Amino acid sequence: MLKAWHLPVAPFVKARQDRLSITLWLRGDNLPTRITLRAEQDNEELTLPMHRLRRSPHDGVVAWRGDIDLTQGQPRRRYSFKLLWDNRQLWFSPQGFSRFPPAKLEQFAIDLPDHGPQWVADQVFYQIFPDRFARSQSRKPAQDQRYYHHAAGRDIELRDWNEPLTDEGAGSTFYGGDLDGISEKLLYLKTLGVTALYLNPVFTAPSVHKYDTEDYRHVDPQFGGDEALLRLRHNTRQEGMRLILDGVFNHSGDSHPWFELAGLFEPAETGLCLADAGGGDLPW
Repeated sequence: MLKAWHLPVAPFVKARQDRLSITLWLRGDNLPTRITLRAEQDNEELTLPMHRLRRSPHDGVVAWRGDIDLTQGQPRRRYSFKLLWDNRQLWFSPQGFSRFPPAKLEQFAIDLPDHGPQWVADQVFYQIFPDRFARSQSRKPAQDQRYYHHAAGRDIELRDWNEPLTDEGAGSTFYGGDLDGISEKLLYLKTLGVTALYLNPVFTAPSVHKYDTEDYRHVDPQFGGDEALLRLRHNTRQEGMRLILDGVFNHSGDSHPWFELAGLFEPAETGLCLADAGGGDLPW
Protein backbone atom coordinates (compact mmCIF):
# COMPACT_ATOMS: atom_id res chain seq x y z
CA MET A 1 0.00 0.00 0.00
CA LEU A 2 1.29 3.46 -0.95
CA LYS A 3 1.39 6.08 1.80
CA ALA A 4 2.31 9.76 1.52
CA TRP A 5 3.04 12.50 4.05
CA HIS A 6 3.04 16.26 3.47
CA LEU A 7 1.83 19.41 5.20
CA PRO A 8 2.63 23.03 4.21
CA VAL A 9 4.76 23.45 7.34
CA ALA A 10 8.26 22.47 8.46
CA PRO A 11 9.95 20.05 7.94
CA PHE A 12 8.09 19.54 4.65
CA VAL A 13 8.37 23.20 3.61
CA LYS A 14 11.43 25.42 4.00
CA ALA A 15 12.11 28.89 2.63
CA ARG A 16 15.65 29.10 1.29
CA GLN A 17 16.42 32.68 0.21
CA ASP A 18 14.56 33.12 -3.10
CA ARG A 19 13.04 29.64 -3.33
CA LEU A 20 10.61 27.46 -1.45
CA SER A 21 11.75 23.89 -0.93
CA ILE A 22 8.88 21.36 -0.92
CA THR A 23 9.37 17.80 0.35
CA LEU A 24 7.08 14.80 -0.04
CA TRP A 25 7.53 11.58 1.93
CA LEU A 26 6.46 8.25 0.43
CA ARG A 27 6.46 4.67 1.58
CA GLY A 28 5.26 1.52 -0.16
CA ASP A 29 6.21 -1.45 -2.30
CA ASN A 30 5.45 0.03 -5.71
CA LEU A 31 6.87 3.56 -5.57
CA PRO A 32 6.49 5.99 -8.51
CA THR A 33 9.38 6.36 -10.91
CA ARG A 34 8.90 10.12 -11.25
CA ILE A 35 7.13 12.94 -9.34
CA THR A 36 6.37 16.46 -10.51
CA LEU A 37 5.26 19.42 -8.48
CA ARG A 38 2.23 21.18 -9.88
CA ALA A 39 2.39 24.86 -8.90
CA GLU A 40 1.02 28.18 -10.15
CA GLN A 41 2.49 31.54 -11.06
CA ASP A 42 -0.11 34.27 -11.42
CA ASN A 43 -2.77 31.64 -12.26
CA GLU A 44 -0.54 29.94 -14.83
CA GLU A 45 0.07 26.26 -14.14
CA LEU A 46 3.68 25.16 -13.77
CA THR A 47 5.08 21.61 -13.80
CA LEU A 48 8.26 21.50 -11.73
CA PRO A 49 10.58 18.49 -11.40
CA MET A 50 11.10 16.78 -8.05
CA HIS A 51 14.25 14.86 -7.17
CA ARG A 52 14.40 11.65 -5.20
CA LEU A 53 16.66 12.08 -2.17
CA ARG A 54 17.04 8.84 -0.24
CA ARG A 55 15.27 5.95 1.42
CA SER A 56 15.34 5.80 5.21
CA PRO A 57 16.95 2.53 6.32
CA HIS A 58 14.71 2.44 9.40
CA ASP A 59 11.17 2.89 8.08
CA GLY A 60 11.54 2.71 4.30
CA VAL A 61 10.37 6.30 3.73
CA VAL A 62 11.59 7.93 0.51
CA ALA A 63 11.85 11.73 0.31
CA TRP A 64 11.28 13.74 -2.89
CA ARG A 65 12.08 17.43 -3.11
CA GLY A 66 11.20 20.24 -5.51
CA ASP A 67 11.56 24.03 -5.48
CA ILE A 68 9.17 26.93 -6.14
CA ASP A 69 10.62 30.28 -7.23
CA LEU A 70 9.68 33.00 -4.71
CA THR A 71 10.90 35.92 -6.81
CA GLN A 72 7.83 35.84 -9.06
CA GLY A 73 4.09 35.45 -8.67
CA GLN A 74 1.64 36.19 -5.86
CA PRO A 75 2.45 35.40 -2.20
CA ARG A 76 -0.25 32.68 -2.06
CA ARG A 77 1.52 29.58 -3.37
CA ARG A 78 -0.72 26.63 -4.28
CA TYR A 79 0.67 23.26 -5.23
CA SER A 80 0.02 19.52 -5.44
CA PHE A 81 1.98 16.43 -6.44
CA LYS A 82 1.75 14.30 -9.57
CA LEU A 83 3.04 10.74 -9.12
CA LEU A 84 3.98 8.87 -12.30
CA TRP A 85 4.55 5.20 -13.13
CA ASP A 86 5.11 3.61 -16.56
CA ASN A 87 1.42 2.82 -16.95
CA ARG A 88 -0.49 5.11 -14.57
CA GLN A 89 -0.48 8.31 -12.56
CA LEU A 90 -1.91 9.64 -9.30
CA TRP A 91 -2.33 13.07 -7.78
CA PHE A 92 -1.69 13.81 -4.12
CA SER A 93 -3.32 16.80 -2.36
CA PRO A 94 -4.79 17.53 1.11
CA GLN A 95 -7.69 15.24 0.10
CA GLY A 96 -5.30 12.33 -0.40
CA PHE A 97 -4.70 10.35 -3.60
CA SER A 98 -6.82 10.94 -6.70
CA ARG A 99 -6.78 9.86 -10.33
CA PHE A 100 -7.70 13.41 -11.36
CA PRO A 101 -5.97 16.78 -10.83
CA PRO A 102 -7.27 18.59 -7.72
CA ALA A 103 -9.21 21.83 -8.10
CA LYS A 104 -7.43 25.06 -7.25
CA LEU A 105 -8.89 25.39 -3.75
CA GLU A 106 -8.21 21.71 -3.02
CA GLN A 107 -4.43 22.06 -3.28
CA PHE A 108 -1.85 22.74 -0.60
CA ALA A 109 -1.37 26.45 0.05
CA ILE A 110 1.17 28.62 1.80
CA ASP A 111 1.75 32.39 1.85
CA LEU A 112 5.35 33.32 1.06
CA PRO A 113 6.91 35.73 1.22
CA ASP A 114 4.66 37.04 3.99
CA HIS A 115 6.46 39.30 6.42
CA GLY A 116 3.29 40.95 7.72
CA PRO A 117 2.85 44.69 8.28
CA GLN A 118 6.14 46.24 9.35
CA TRP A 119 4.61 48.32 12.16
CA VAL A 120 3.58 45.24 14.18
CA ALA A 121 7.12 44.34 15.26
CA ASP A 122 7.54 47.69 17.02
CA GLN A 123 4.31 47.58 19.07
CA VAL A 124 3.53 46.71 22.67
CA PHE A 125 0.11 45.04 22.49
CA TYR A 126 -2.51 44.92 25.23
CA GLN A 127 -5.39 42.47 24.71
CA ILE A 128 -8.77 43.46 26.14
CA PHE A 129 -11.85 41.39 26.92
CA PRO A 130 -14.28 44.36 26.74
CA ASP A 131 -16.84 43.28 29.35
CA ARG A 132 -14.17 42.75 32.02
CA PHE A 133 -11.81 45.69 31.48
CA ALA A 134 -13.52 48.96 32.45
CA ARG A 135 -17.08 50.16 32.99
CA SER A 136 -17.42 53.72 31.69
CA GLN A 137 -18.60 56.59 33.84
CA SER A 138 -21.04 57.57 31.08
CA ARG A 139 -22.62 54.10 30.78
CA LYS A 140 -26.36 54.30 30.14
CA PRO A 141 -28.99 52.15 31.91
CA ALA A 142 -30.09 50.70 28.55
CA GLN A 143 -26.68 49.06 28.22
CA ASP A 144 -27.54 46.86 31.21
CA GLN A 145 -30.84 45.64 29.81
CA ARG A 146 -31.55 42.04 30.78
CA TYR A 147 -32.62 39.50 28.18
CA TYR A 148 -33.15 35.77 27.84
CA HIS A 149 -29.97 34.02 26.75
CA HIS A 150 -31.23 31.02 24.79
CA ALA A 151 -27.89 29.19 24.76
CA ALA A 152 -27.83 29.08 28.55
CA GLY A 153 -31.59 28.68 28.94
CA ARG A 154 -31.75 31.57 31.39
CA ASP A 155 -31.71 35.34 31.67
CA ILE A 156 -28.32 36.97 31.57
CA GLU A 157 -26.78 37.77 34.92
CA LEU A 158 -25.49 41.25 35.75
CA ARG A 159 -22.89 41.45 38.52
CA ASP A 160 -21.45 44.38 40.38
CA TRP A 161 -17.94 45.25 39.25
CA ASN A 162 -16.22 43.90 42.36
CA GLU A 163 -18.50 40.92 42.86
CA PRO A 164 -16.65 37.60 42.39
CA LEU A 165 -17.38 35.37 39.41
CA THR A 166 -19.06 32.02 40.03
CA ASP A 167 -19.31 28.92 37.88
CA GLU A 168 -22.98 29.64 37.20
CA GLY A 169 -24.00 31.63 34.15
CA ALA A 170 -20.64 31.34 32.39
CA GLY A 171 -21.08 33.11 29.03
CA SER A 172 -24.27 34.75 30.35
CA THR A 173 -22.57 36.67 33.18
CA PHE A 174 -21.90 40.34 32.49
CA TYR A 175 -19.97 42.94 34.49
CA GLY A 176 -20.65 45.91 32.21
CA GLY A 177 -17.31 46.78 30.71
CA ASP A 178 -17.65 48.77 27.49
CA LEU A 179 -15.70 50.58 24.78
CA ASP A 180 -16.05 53.99 26.38
CA GLY A 181 -14.50 52.47 29.47
CA ILE A 182 -11.48 51.59 27.35
CA SER A 183 -11.35 55.15 26.02
CA GLU A 184 -11.29 56.45 29.59
CA LYS A 185 -8.29 54.22 30.39
CA LEU A 186 -6.08 55.07 27.42
CA LEU A 187 -3.78 57.35 29.40
CA TYR A 188 -3.34 54.60 31.99
CA LEU A 189 -2.46 52.14 29.22
CA LYS A 190 0.06 54.56 27.79
CA THR A 191 1.83 54.75 31.17
CA LEU A 192 2.32 50.97 30.85
CA GLY A 193 4.03 51.52 27.51
CA VAL A 194 1.12 50.12 25.49
CA THR A 195 1.08 51.26 21.85
CA ALA A 196 -1.55 48.93 20.32
CA LEU A 197 -4.84 47.44 21.52
CA TYR A 198 -6.25 44.06 20.50
CA LEU A 199 -9.95 43.73 21.33
CA ASN A 200 -11.86 40.47 21.65
CA PRO A 201 -15.09 40.45 19.54
CA VAL A 202 -17.28 43.54 19.87
CA PHE A 203 -20.06 42.87 17.33
CA THR A 204 -23.64 42.15 18.38
CA ALA A 205 -23.97 38.74 20.05
CA PRO A 206 -25.94 37.28 22.99
CA SER A 207 -22.97 35.99 25.01
CA VAL A 208 -20.44 37.92 27.04
CA HIS A 209 -17.55 36.75 24.84
CA LYS A 210 -19.30 37.72 21.55
CA TYR A 211 -17.84 34.90 19.51
CA ASP A 212 -21.39 33.75 18.67
CA THR A 213 -21.91 36.75 16.40
CA GLU A 214 -25.46 37.79 15.56
CA ASP A 215 -24.77 40.90 13.49
CA TYR A 216 -21.34 41.77 12.05
CA ARG A 217 -22.53 45.19 10.91
CA HIS A 218 -23.02 46.68 14.37
CA VAL A 219 -21.19 46.87 17.66
CA ASP A 220 -23.12 45.30 20.54
CA PRO A 221 -25.25 47.88 22.45
CA GLN A 222 -23.84 46.52 25.72
CA PHE A 223 -20.46 47.85 24.61
CA GLY A 224 -21.90 51.23 23.62
CA GLY A 225 -22.86 50.52 20.00
CA ASP A 226 -21.25 51.79 16.82
CA GLU A 227 -20.71 55.29 18.20
CA ALA A 228 -18.59 53.98 21.05
CA LEU A 229 -16.29 52.19 18.62
CA LEU A 230 -15.93 55.36 16.55
CA ARG A 231 -15.08 57.29 19.70
CA LEU A 232 -12.51 54.71 20.70
CA ARG A 233 -10.93 54.81 17.26
CA HIS A 234 -10.77 58.60 17.39
CA ASN A 235 -9.25 58.52 20.87
CA THR A 236 -6.62 55.89 20.03
CA ARG A 237 -5.58 57.95 17.02
CA GLN A 238 -5.27 61.01 19.24
CA GLU A 239 -2.94 59.04 21.50
CA GLY A 240 -0.98 57.55 18.61
CA MET A 241 -2.16 54.01 19.39
CA ARG A 242 -3.10 51.20 17.01
CA LEU A 243 -6.42 49.35 17.31
CA ILE A 244 -7.13 45.81 16.11
CA LEU A 245 -10.49 44.06 16.33
CA ASP A 246 -10.89 40.32 16.53
CA GLY A 247 -13.41 40.22 13.68
CA VAL A 248 -14.11 36.45 13.92
CA PHE A 249 -15.85 36.39 10.55
CA ASN A 250 -15.58 32.60 10.56
CA HIS A 251 -17.59 32.39 13.81
CA SER A 252 -21.36 32.73 13.85
CA GLY A 253 -23.93 32.13 16.55
CA ASP A 254 -27.24 30.40 15.85
CA SER A 255 -29.13 33.68 16.31
CA HIS A 256 -27.50 35.02 13.14
CA PRO A 257 -29.94 35.37 10.20
CA TRP A 258 -27.88 32.84 8.25
CA PHE A 259 -29.31 30.07 10.42
CA GLU A 260 -32.88 31.26 9.97
CA LEU A 261 -32.51 31.55 6.20
CA ALA A 262 -31.08 28.07 5.98
CA GLY A 263 -33.78 26.71 8.25
CA LEU A 264 -31.18 24.70 10.13
CA PHE A 265 -31.88 25.57 13.74
CA GLU A 266 -34.47 27.13 15.99
CA PRO A 267 -32.61 29.82 17.97
CA ALA A 268 -34.80 29.28 21.03
CA GLU A 269 -33.65 25.70 21.37
CA THR A 270 -29.96 25.72 20.48
CA GLY A 271 -26.78 27.48 21.46
CA LEU A 272 -24.40 26.75 18.65
CA CYS A 273 -21.34 28.66 17.65
CA LEU A 274 -20.48 27.81 14.06
CA ALA A 275 -16.73 28.20 13.99
CA ASP A 276 -13.60 27.38 12.11
CA ALA A 277 -9.99 27.51 13.15
CA GLY A 278 -8.40 30.96 13.26
CA GLY A 279 -9.95 34.37 13.14
CA GLY A 280 -10.45 37.40 11.00
CA ASP A 281 -8.73 40.41 12.50
CA LEU A 282 -9.31 44.00 11.46
CA PRO A 283 -6.31 46.35 11.84
CA TRP A 284 -7.38 49.98 12.28
